[in-house]
Amino acid sequence: MDAFEIIKETLVDNPSVLFTVGDKGFFRFKVKLIAKLLLSEASKNNGVFVDSKGEGVILFFEEKNKKSASVFIQLLVILFAIGPFRLHRVWRRTQEVAAFHSLWPNYIYCSYLAVRKSARGHGAIFELRNALFQFQQEKQLPILVETTTEKNKRIYERIGFRVYDERVVSGFKTFCMVRDTLN
Repeated sequence: MDAFEIIKETLVDNPSVLFTVGDKGFFRFKVKLIAKLLLSEASKNNGVFVDSKGEGVILFFEEKNKKSASVFIQLLVILFAIGPFRLHRVWRRTQEVAAFHSLWPNYIYCSYLAVRKSARGHGAIFELRNALFQFQQEKQLPILVETTTEKNKRIYERIGFRVYDERVVSGFKTFCMVRDTLN
């Protein structure tokens, strides 16, 4: 399975995606657009890694040198996935989450980590983690990630992250997490 298919399959249950696109009217199409956006951004930054069995994917990039997703995909997401009525609240949430990261002048941002439901518990997470940590070793930067689910928080803690801030953002308890550099 390729990165796009894994992302598309796993975004369906993501609370942040439901907040962003809603759960009515062409939901699968909207999820597909969000998957294209995430993949476009990570691809432009050479930060896409799929495990050897094709069960999981991780997307990441160095924030300071980040290249944005394709403008065409950004427009499609704004017009057809988010829509004009949700745009302001999605933008506001994005800004609130970005404020969490202001402690660091530069960092590696893990924008998405997912393993297909049918493959969970088979070790794919560790291969994905190792790819991210290898990138961290090369860059010597902390890795930042946030999640709105307790289960994902525990997974991130299990693979080496710690919570550095926790607050409610747009009605969601949000855990901002970091893996510091290992000098």
